[in-house]
Amino acid sequence: MNSEELFKISKTITPGGVNSPVRAFEPYPFFVKEAKGSHIKDIDGNDYVDHCLAYGPILLGHSDDDVMNDVYAQMQKGTAYGAPTENEVKLAQEIIDRVPCAEMVRFVNSGTEATMAAIRLARGFTGKDKIVKFEGSYHGAHDYVLVKSGSGAACLPDSAGIPFETTQNTLSVPFNDVEALTKLIDDEGENIACIIVEPVMGNIGCVEPTVKYLKFLREITEENGIVLIFDEVITGFRVSRGGAQEYYGVKPDLVTFAKILGGGFPIGAYA
Repeated sequence: MNSEELFKISKTITPGGVNSPVRAFEPYPFFVKEAKGSHIKDIDGNDYVDHCLAYGPILLGHSDDDVMNDVYAQMQKGTAYGAPTENEVKLAQEIIDRVPCAEMVRFVNSGTEATMAAIRLARGFTGKDKIVKFEGSYHGAHDYVLVKSGSGAACLPDSAGIPFETTQNTLSVPFNDVEALTKLIDDEGENIACIIVEPVMGNIGCVEPTVKYLKFLREITEENGIVLIFDEVITGFRVSRGGAQEYYGVKPDLVTFAKILGGGFPIGAYA
C-alpha cells in the first residue's frame, strides 16, 4: 500500500485524513515508514533529509541510540505508575540547572497543558482575567489561545466550538510592535494577568524579536504587575542550553516546555 492509498482510507476514518492540520497537504501527505538520524523514509520508498524533526523535539535525530537504549531500559521496569519516581526529581533538577527563570517545575502531558496551566497560574497569582498573545502565535489547542485577531486588540474564536465569550479575555497585538503593546497596556493594564509569547515566533515562520523587544516586554510587565510567560515549546534547549531566555538575556516569570524534554515522547512542563 502506498501513501495515496493510505490517505484515501484515512480520510474515511480520520477527519481530514490526518491527526493534525499541519500534516495535510495536496494532493496527499507522505506516510512515514521509519526514520534514523537526520533521515526519514516513507512507505513509497523515498528517503528525505528531515529538517523538520517532528517540529523541534527530535533535536538529537530520529531513534538516537542513547535515547532508545534508555527508553528500552525504562520500559522493562514499567511505564506509568501513578506515583512519584526518582527520575521526575532528576529531570526537574536538570531543568532548574539549565533554565534561568526555573525555580520549581510541574510536569504535565503536553505543551497545550503547559501553557494552559501557566495562564491559570498567572490568573490565580494576579487575580486578573485577561491575557495578551501575539498575532499569529500558537500556544496549543485550548480555547483561550485558539483565537484570531478581531477589531483592534480584541480576539475572535478561531474554531467552531469556542464560545465567543471565552475570547473576550484574550487580547492580541502584532509581534515586535512596541507602540501597539504600550497602548494596549495603557488601556487595559489593570485587567491583564499575563503576556504569553514565543520568544522567537515559530507558527508563522521563524520571526526573531528585534534587539530590544524582549527586554521591553520584561520592563513593561514588571512595571504593570503583569506575569511574563515565555512559551519555549519550540525554542527551549534549541536556541541555547537554557533556551531563548538565556540566549537573549531576558528572564520571564514562567516558561513552558513540551516534547523536547522527552526526546519526542509526550511530556510537558511549566516552571
